[in-house]
Amino acid sequence: MIEKRKIRSRRKQAGVALLLAIFVLLLVAVVGIAMMAASGTETSLTANYRSSTSAYYAALAGLEEGRGRLLPKNPNYLSCCLPPFGSTLPLGHVIYITNPLAGDPVTADPTNYGDPRAYPDTEYATEFRDAYNPPSSITKVPSVQVLVGFANPLYKWVRINGIDEEAILVDVNNSNSGSDWFPQLNFAQPIYFDGKNLTRAVTPYQAFAITALAALPDGSTKVLQYVVGPVTLQIPVSAAFTIAGPGSVGNIATFNPPPGATSFYVNGNDQCSTPQAPLPGVGVTNSNDYTSVNQSLKSPSPNQDHYIGAGGTLPNVSPSPYVHPYNSTVDMTDPISLSLFLPVVQNAADSVLNGPRTEADMPSAMSSSNPMTVYVNGDLSLTSFTGYGLLVVRGNLTYTGDSGWKGIVIVLGGTITETGSQDGGEFDGAVYLANLTTGGPAFGAPTYIVATPGGKGVYYNSCLVAASLKPFAYKVVSFREIPYP
Repeated sequence: MIEKRKIRSRRKQAGVALLLAIFVLLLVAVVGIAMMAASGTETSLTANYRSSTSAYYAALAGLEEGRGRLLPKNPNYLSCCLPPFGSTLPLGHVIYITNPLAGDPVTADPTNYGDPRAYPDTEYATEFRDAYNPPSSITKVPSVQVLVGFANPLYKWVRINGIDEEAILVDVNNSNSGSDWFPQLNFAQPIYFDGKNLTRAVTPYQAFAITALAALPDGSTKVLQYVVGPVTLQIPVSAAFTIAGPGSVGNIATFNPPPGATSFYVNGNDQCSTPQAPLPGVGVTNSNDYTSVNQSLKSPSPNQDHYIGAGGTLPNVSPSPYVHPYNSTVDMTDPISLSLFLPVVQNAADSVLNGPRTEADMPSAMSSSNPMTVYVNGDLSLTSFTGYGLLVVRGNLTYTGDSGWKGIVIVLGGTITETGSQDGGEFDGAVYLANLTTGGPAFGAPTYIVATPGGKGVYYNSCLVAASLKPFAYKVVSFREIPYP
């Protein structure tokens, strides 16, 4: 009977191992399915991240093409569409750089929403809801190949336009009334860049929005936007002609004007079509130089009324005309600051020449519509020549009376000499003379010698000053990512 009871006990436990095995298999299957699902999700997330990142960098490439083509030095500069530097691109005038694939019907037209394959600019309407929607002018130019032999990144278009406060939702002057939640943003005044900040005050330096749309074959899209402002050399101009000397006794600035009747003038009244406040005709930086220069223009010269400008005194010589603007990048009265600034000018120059040089060495592309920055590391002589832009001469300048310059001329070798009997040449903009040949913490004595008849002289022109200080870079002031569409 004992054996029978053992047999019955074994039968009660029969099948338990099978149930355990099935349970374990089921558990393993559930874990496996969960791991497969997690792996698939991870794969999808990775693919989405890769696609989003690719679209992001494609749009960023479009932004950088647009930013680069704002620079006059760029061989693909948007000369077709941008106004001369110092002028304003009106609100509502839009430039598109298009970058379609073969057979891609990219229009970028902000008024055409009928065909999504045309990648319309739906963002424009959210930025300009008032007078500038639709845009009054649209110009389209093709993209340029970034790397020879390689296709461009897959951005579809890049938009470049002027901005107002409503477009970027920023009260740049902090001057508008309204609640904290709903400020009354200005939508009629273009925004400018003063060298450090965005501003509604009119300056020669306009800020732009650059917007780019990228679209990948898998449907991923990305819209990015820069707000950029021009970076210029920010050279302060304080007189039509400034002669900066050491001012020490026996070591002073010398200005020798034409000795007889002449057409030579130094005029600090702005000759620009939209004139700014007048400046002194002749500026010096210390009392000893003032005494020397003022006396040489006053007596025995018969032409003291040829030196005119702010203040009305004749001859118009200001003893301390220089005011250091907060956003300038150089102190023109400090030889150390000026010496440190010269490499910046040289790096930004369109043409760098080792002197001695003549007018034959000036860049052929320079013109009134294309002012250039020319840096001469040595002496320069000009005969029957007129240049345009910013001229920096590290040595001495000699010119004939029928020569001149439209823009800013900076001579740092200590001497400017006008020679010959020619006449009619004119310097429009501003001229600055100093002597950095000492290499120390103080200027050497500068000299300006003008023979009869001496040309027409020097005339302050704020428009030509602004045009000569064209940007060498565009600074990114803000950056944002925008949903599309």
